[in-house]
Amino acid sequence: MLYTLAEKLTSTQRVVIRRLPDNFDLTSKLIEQGFALKTEISLAHKAPFNGLLAFHLHGTKICLAPSVAQQIGIEIV
Repeated sequence: MLYTLAEKLTSTQRVVIRRLPDNFDLTSKLIEQGFALKTEISLAHKAPFNGLLAFHLHGTKICLAPSVAQQIGIEIV
């Protein structure tokens, strides 16, 4: 079942990216940051008041706005 990065993830869950946004410019920026298909990531932090979401991937942390995270489809490993 596919979820999005903005849905209820916990910091202990590992997920795999299965779908990227339809917007070409946004998708290319995400790929440059390491958010590619089949990449395994996990949630690092959630900022309060619908703030940024931080993710662990490729040995680093990267933040995304919830509106962007909502467009990335994931599968829980």
